[in-house]
Amino acid sequence: MVNIKLTFSDIVTILQKVAIDIKEHIGELRELDAASGDGDLGITVELGANTMTAYLNAPDESDVGKMLAKLGMNANKANPSTFGTLLASAFIGAGKAMQEKTEITASDLVLMGLGAIDGIKKRGKADVGDKTMLDALMPAVETFKRGLDGGKDIITALKESVTAAQAGMLATANMKAKFGRASYRQDGCVGVRDGGATAMYFLIESFSRHLIATLSMNE
Repeated sequence: MVNIKLTFSDIVTILQKVAIDIKEHIGELRELDAASGDGDLGITVELGANTMTAYLNAPDESDVGKMLAKLGMNANKANPSTFGTLLASAFIGAGKAMQEKTEITASDLVLMGLGAIDGIKKRGKADVGDKTMLDALMPAVETFKRGLDGGKDIITALKESVTAAQAGMLATANMKAKFGRASYRQDGCVGVRDGGATAMYFLIESFSRHLIATLSMNE
């Protein structure tokens, strides 16, 4: 299954489910952030999820690119925290890569991921190894792309990308933070997983799981 097509409605439905799923992890994210920052990540994620749900219930755009960009802008307005701003940048970057598209293919999913990475990098100036959400996102996108390029089934590639995202997220526990409040501490919060990377992992896992379910139903 490589030549897949996801409709605008499919993407909206998947993102609605992602917004619901991420709220299940608010407590864990709050605790992680409290260990390295000010503990407001849970609130940020909850506000972002509520904003996503409100917009996706009645999106005012007709193509995937504009919808993703609008989703990002709305999320940033709801809570312009560091995580909120970077997540918004990811949505906007993904949206730029999907302008005027009403259907999404497997290769488009790669472009969405690369666009999200580009948006975060331009806004936050971080890279892999800096103990940020990129440590979960970049391995996931790279693994997914490598899987498709190597001829793997999209479902296999998606599952492998989730595994890569989880490994990247767990690896942040051994990293020293270079950005955010955690970087103010002398130890850079070595020994504590990054909350942003953890939240990104949860988003990737949820998106991939519901995407696989959608593809299975459309077979």
